Amino acid sequence: MALSLLAGPLSAGEPFVSADPDVSLAHFPDKILSDLPHALEGPNPWILLGGGSLAAADGFCLDPHNPWPAPLQSLGTPGLWNFGNFYGEGWVEGFGSLGCWAWGGFSGDRRLAQFGRDASQSLLMATLLVTGLKYALPRERPDGSNNLSFPSGHTITAFCVAPVIARYGGDELGIPAYALAALTGLARVEGEHHYLSDVLVGATLGVVAGNLALDETKNPSVSLGPGRVSATLAFN
Repeated sequence: MALSLLAGPLSAGEPFVSADPDVSLAHFPDKILSDLPHALEGPNPWILLGGGSLAAADGFCLDPHNPWPAPLQSLGTPGLWNFGNFYGEGWVEGFGSLGCWAWGGFSGDRRLAQFGRDASQSLLMATLLVTGLKYALPRERPDGSNNLSFPSGHTITAFCVAPVIARYGGDELGIPAYALAALTGLARVEGEHHYLSDVLVGATLGVVAGNLALDETKNPSVSLGPGRVSATLAFN
């Protein structure tokens, strides 16, 4: 829902077009498989190093005392935190991503369809990653409700679509997208659903997933055949 409201601005935004023009559902698994080998290319290693270092420092030094919820709660803005929690719901981002993909295909707006496809891919990868980590590395939540604190699912959901929005919509949409993602992370800390380190890991992995869905290593090439010339796409 939230992302589908961006359909208009995205259609008229910065002229970024995906290196993979095929927006069909049948091609979707192939795109994911072709992107995965490039997970540690571009800025992603530095993002993992920086985010991981901050999360580790907070986890070892501050999480045992968990000093962050109290100052956030003292701001007295429950409506703002509620919105942050809502924005990070998987169904909100998922509905918006799939809606843009479907509407872009139906209306013939290929760039909007590419945006929806890339946002959907980022959400799928983030969901699989966060679910695996939650069960592989159980950690009790600050409020003691269960052992699924690490990492923050709401935060990874909000942050994984932010790079996609920023790439297709430019700073005009990218800055608010990152701001809303940060609000979601703070809301999860304020409500004592997560430690700050859980949120930092979620944010880091979310950005990495978003960047991976935007992989630009697929370049068009021209191949020659007997008696004919054909244009193909090379997936490197």
